[in-house]
Amino acid sequence: MPLFVGLVKMTGQGASNIRNLAPEYAKWKAYAESLGFKPTCALACFGQYDFVVVGEYPNDAAALKAAGYATALGSVQVQTLPACQMEDFFKAMGDLPS
Repeated sequence: MPLFVGLVKMTGQGASNIRNLAPEYAKWKAYAESLGFKPTCALACFGQYDFVVVGEYPNDAAALKAAGYATALGSVQVQTLPACQMEDFFKAMGDLPS
């Protein structure tokens, strides 16, 4: 299944409700999993992004719906990146013509 990375920033609403984000995350995760999402990891971060979520979706449409739902909840903004394993990247680059 295709791999995606979600770079997540809290909105002002999310920051003001930071003590109660766990139920909202659980709600999002349940929806994403209903779309076929298989999480690899979810991390809280310091710096430019507040959270990073990595996982597999069955297709681009499912990843788009999950990001849209997270955004619609109002607490976060999401940037979604398609990704691949390093071994797959090296194989694809190894197939480039000389």
